[in-house]
Amino acid sequence: MIQRPFYRIVPRILSSLLIALPVLLLSHGSLADDDERWFQVEVIIFARGNGDSGEENWPRNPTLSYPFHWVELRDPDAPPPSRFSRLSESWSESRSVRDPLTDNLTPPDLEREPYYRLPSSERELNRHAVALARHSGHRVLFHEAWRQPFRDNREAPALVVSGGDAYGSHFELEGSIRLTLSRYLHLNTNLWLTRFDPNTGQTPGTWPQLPNRPTRYSVDVPAQIDAPLSSPFENPERNAWGLDLRTDTTTANLPEFLREPYLPSRIVTMNQQRRMRSEELHYLDHPLMGLLIRITPYDRPEAAR
Repeated sequence: MIQRPFYRIVPRILSSLLIALPVLLLSHGSLADDDERWFQVEVIIFARGNGDSGEENWPRNPTLSYPFHWVELRDPDAPPPSRFSRLSESWSESRSVRDPLTDNLTPPDLEREPYYRLPSSERELNRHAVALARHSGHRVLFHEAWRQPFRDNREAPALVVSGGDAYGSHFELEGSIRLTLSRYLHLNTNLWLTRFDPNTGQTPGTWPQLPNRPTRYSVDVPAQIDAPLSSPFENPERNAWGLDLRTDTTTANLPEFLREPYLPSRIVTMNQQRRMRSEELHYLDHPLMGLLIRITPYDRPEAAR
């Protein structure tokens, strides 16, 4: 076999690499696009009133918590956040929230911006919600549709969910759902349904304390625009809501279980995982509640130039 000198082979190798490089870049770009494919999501969560066969069947020590990395659905009709508002979301997700310093007052672009509630006319499961509402013993607690990019399990945030009647600072339905994309679509539910009794001073039961929903807080707007912002945490005697803990005696001196107007008398959880296919209606079952979800691919339009 005739062996060519190495210095003659190198140019051919470099030429082949230069030809293949655009193909590799295009391939990498398509993978990057697939990592953030967009979908429209619609979820119905309802309560079933005919499945409680005995409280002794429900564990008294469920683990209730919100994830650190979370988002919430935004109201497209709500006014933009004030200049001095801050978000308590994790940093990686809050970067995608529109900057109130540079936002104008134009309404959000629902075709391009994620995690905005869509109007009822753009929902596909309205007839299912109507059928559930007409069914004896069933109550729709949550019905929303929105659009979002899907990410892999390491980067996907959880969506905070609440619904049903309000009892003090809590709702019947609370928790979060998490949607991810790998080879299939995946749904993880972290939901709890609570039954409340009025707090008349009775000794609290053995149910765990409900976690507070992660939410936004706002600092006080200074009198002068150039004045430095004051943080509610600079003074340890004041909390994030501006209450002076030294003089406010409304609830500070009460035992913890008397500060809430309602106490849990039953808590059931729905912690399930489901692998799904797009454009199919999926149902998650539970003796006291149910969840319907449909995920459809969404072609996000290009930004206007």
